[in-house]
Amino acid sequence: MSGSGVEAEPGDTVMSNEAWKQRWVDRNIAFHQDKPDPYLAEEEARMFGGQPRTVFQPLCGKTTDMIWMWERGHTVVGVEVAEQGVREFFEENGLTPESEAVENVGTQYTTKDGRLRLYAADLFNLSMAVCGQFDVIYDRRSLVAINTADHRRYRDLLLSLMKPDGVYYLSVLEYDPAVWPGPPHSIGDSLVRDLYGEQCNIDLVLETDRSGKNINDIAMKTTTSKEAGSIDAKHEDETKPEPETKPKLSSAGAAIKSSSYVLDRWYRMTLKQ
Repeated sequence: MSGSGVEAEPGDTVMSNEAWKQRWVDRNIAFHQDKPDPYLAEEEARMFGGQPRTVFQPLCGKTTDMIWMWERGHTVVGVEVAEQGVREFFEENGLTPESEAVENVGTQYTTKDGRLRLYAADLFNLSMAVCGQFDVIYDRRSLVAINTADHRRYRDLLLSLMKPDGVYYLSVLEYDPAVWPGPPHSIGDSLVRDLYGEQCNIDLVLETDRSGKNINDIAMKTTTSKEAGSIDAKHEDETKPEPETKPKLSSAGAAIKSSSYVLDRWYRMTLKQ
């Protein structure tokens, strides 16, 4: 699985790398947001500790989260199997990267300062030997896009890329799986703890109710952990209600919007010593 927020064909729960690349060709990338996730600014002090960090972002697409971190002095490494997405990232941000082939991996694109590096490659071609280890793993809705059969393989890879004293930020969605088979897959709290609990200390730091929202249109309103799940009444009053959308099995966004519950969660994890 090579991208976050992807949609499957009716009745299909697996997406191949080639199918994902074709979505970029067809411009079927509604999951892409042109602004950084506000959670970065909210959690900045604790995530980065007030100093430059090394960050790894799996299934990065062309997210502006990477530019946000890079502009603040961090070293950011991402991986995206659709090379078109990698090229668009640099073009849209006015950057001219240097590129080179990496044997048995793919193509590496790097800014001249060396602090922003993207691999146009299958995530599972990476390893600690290829890209090193990181202070921060920034997993924003990447796990939800991974084929379920690869969850443990994915976990093992990501944890191997985290420094022993590093931190892993994980963002997932949970919804009624009866409305959509995935991907994006519904990831509940119990699954997160089953996958990571043996190796990691797990803290749920933010939980927000997104019920009735199309996952591709969420404004990503941020609340503090203390306020997790609450609704800003003033904001809601000023927002016109969205017209009802009849769920279509060809649209993950519309289908998940029809779920009786949609929970958006952020976890903060560290390795057990």
